[in-house]
Amino acid sequence: MYESTAVQPARNSTTQRVPPASARGNASWYSKLATAWGAAIDRQADKTAALAQQLAEGNDEPAAALQVSAAAHQLAFISTAAATASNSIGQALEALGRKQ
Repeated sequence: MYESTAVQPARNSTTQRVPPASARGNASWYSKLATAWGAAIDRQADKTAALAQQLAEGNDEPAAALQVSAAAHQLAFISTAAATASNSIGQALEALGRKQ
């Protein structure tokens, strides 16, 4: 149901595709961090979707609805945390670049 998005590989000056750092075996720490956040979001999205599917299949107990709601809130929390962390790191790197 949910698919993770992949970053398109960069192009060099001769317009040939350059494989991403992770494919070359030397992914940056920032790339590894983004991959970890993506995996956490994917896992929570899968959990939320599975709980929602149970609800859609007729498990209309209040506890089931509460579990779906809680899982959806956890997904929103993780997503917001990932975005905030990424933005903060980006701003810090930008500031560091200006000082160089």
